Amino acid sequence: MIEITDKKMCCGCTACVNICPVQCIVMRRDRDEGFDYPVANPDICIGCGRCESVCPVLSPASPTDPLVAYAVRNEENVKGSSSGGIFPALAEAVLADGGIVFGAVMEGDMKVGHTEAETMEEVQRMRGSKYVQSDLYSVFADVREYLESGRKVLFTGTPCQVAGLNKYIGNNREGLMTVDVACHGVPGPGVWEQYVKALEKRHGARMRATSFRDKSKGWRHYVFRTTYSSPDKEVSVKAAADPYMALFMQDMTLRPSCYSCPARHGRSGSDLTLSDLWSVAEAAPDLNDDRGASGVIVNTERGSALLERIHAETKQPITVDAVTKDNGGFAESIAVPEKRDEFFAGLKVAGVDVYEHMKSYVVKKPLYKRISRCLRSSLVEMKRKIVK
Repeated sequence: MIEITDKKMCCGCTACVNICPVQCIVMRRDRDEGFDYPVANPDICIGCGRCESVCPVLSPASPTDPLVAYAVRNEENVKGSSSGGIFPALAEAVLADGGIVFGAVMEGDMKVGHTEAETMEEVQRMRGSKYVQSDLYSVFADVREYLESGRKVLFTGTPCQVAGLNKYIGNNREGLMTVDVACHGVPGPGVWEQYVKALEKRHGARMRATSFRDKSKGWRHYVFRTTYSSPDKEVSVKAAADPYMALFMQDMTLRPSCYSCPARHGRSGSDLTLSDLWSVAEAAPDLNDDRGASGVIVNTERGSALLERIHAETKQPITVDAVTKDNGGFAESIAVPEKRDEFFAGLKVAGVDVYEHMKSYVVKKPLYKRISRCLRSSLVEMKRKIVK
C-alpha cells in the first residue's frame, strides 16, 4: 500500500491512483504547502502492491542517451506559443491520424488541469507555459482506454508526469507518443490559488485569464499578464518583477520531489523533449530575432518519426548541450532554498497578506549580475542585427 511519509518521495503523478484495482487511493491536498499527495484507505486495500510497482520515484528508470537535437520553429504557431510553436504542429500530426491529444489547460476558475483534445480548436487551450502542477484527474486511465481502442495518443506533460504514465501503461506502448518539457520544477496548486485570490483582491475584480509567458515585449523579455473582469482590465508585469514568477524562478515554491527529481536526465522515457532554445544566438543565429525558438531533443525512433511529419520552416541539427544550456535543472537536481520552510510557514499565518509575504522573499540579483545580464542581452541584440 502506498504511504507517503517523506514528501520528497512523491512527484504527484497519479500513477498509483489510476492503477489501483479497488480504487482505494485518492489525491488529497496537504495543508502545509498546497501540493496533492495520494492517500490509501487501508480498509479497502487488498495489498496487491501494484501502486508501488508503478511509482516512478520508488523505481526510477535509467537515463537514456538522446538520438539527436534540433533547433526548430513553426512560423504559423510561433506568435501564440511560449517558444518556437512546435507543440501545435505535433498535435496536428496526431489528430490527422484520428488520434487524440492530452495536455494542460487553464480552466475558467484559474486552476490548471490536464484534458483531452480531438480538434485543433481544443488544442489551442493547451498552448503556452503554465507554471503550476496540473491536476491529472483520471487522465492515465483515459489514455489507456483510447490506446486499447486502437487510437493514437499524444501526451504532453512534465518529465515526472510522463514517467508516471509510462510506468502505468507498461512496456506495450503501441500508439502512445509522449512529449515532456525542460523542467526545473513545479509550484503547487495551493500557492497558485492563494496568489490568484491575492491579485483579485489587489485589483478588485475576478481574474479571468493569465499568461505566464506573454511575448508582446519579446521572447527573452516575456511578461506575466493577467486579465480581470468587472471592470475589464489587463495587467502586465515583467516576469522577474512578479512575486509568483520570481519565486518560481528562484526555486522557492517547487514541489519537494523537484529538488531530487526522479525523471531528470532522460529518465522520463519521453519520445521528444521540448525546451526554449536560449542559446539560439550561437546555436541557430537565423532564429535569433526574439520571436521564440524551440530546442527539440529526440529520444526515440518514434519521436523522430513524429517530428519528421510536422511542418517547420526551420529544423536544423544542433548539439544536445545547446538545448540544455541555460535551462536550469535539465540534468542536475537543484538545491533547496534556505528559507523555503520559513516561506511556506508564513503563508499559513491567519490574515497574512499573501502578495506582500511572497514579495518579501524575492531575492534581487546583485547589481553586477544585473549589469552583466543587460550587457549580454545587448551583445545578443547586436549580433542579431549584424547577422541580418
